[in-house]
Amino acid sequence: MKLFKALILICIFQFAIPVNAQDHLPIAKTYNGTSIGLGLGQDFGGIGVGVLHYVHNYDAGLFGGIGYTPAGVGVNGGLKVRLVSSKNNALVTPFILGMYGYTTAVSISNDASFNKIFYGTTLGIGLDLKKRKTSRGFWTIALLMPLDNSEANTYIQYLKVERQMTFPTEQTSIRYSIGYRYLLN
Repeated sequence: MKLFKALILICIFQFAIPVNAQDHLPIAKTYNGTSIGLGLGQDFGGIGVGVLHYVHNYDAGLFGGIGYTPAGVGVNGGLKVRLVSSKNNALVTPFILGMYGYTTAVSISNDASFNKIFYGTTLGIGLDLKKRKTSRGFWTIALLMPLDNSEANTYIQYLKVERQMTFPTEQTSIRYSIGYRYLLN
């Protein structure tokens, strides 16, 4: 009788353990929902904070960013569209984005009266990168191109020619953005 009870207990435990283990498998996280992040680039408002929200089952999301630029506070907002479906749960997700906000910040270290922030439209492409499918956090990198920098270029030329100011670096038409986002839900 003791042997029969022991066999029954062994059978129960043998079937109970795998069923219990199924309850604790991590679920793959999609990029859907709201995420908050810290980063460097126009979509983060300079060096700042960005919020991104994807509506459930849609591959387009709205974002906004506010941050520090040497000339003042930078603010940007726009639309981000995934090029791979969110249902895929991919580790690498390419995207395109369009935004309006600050494009160029001119900062003069010894005379802040010449500091100026320029606003306009920017388009970009990038990647969202996860370490694991179950991660709530992900890296985001992008290449950005402001569409019209003529006003900023004119102002910089004015400072160079009329005010005899020099700039240590030249302005480029391609910008970058890098940041880390964390899914809140």
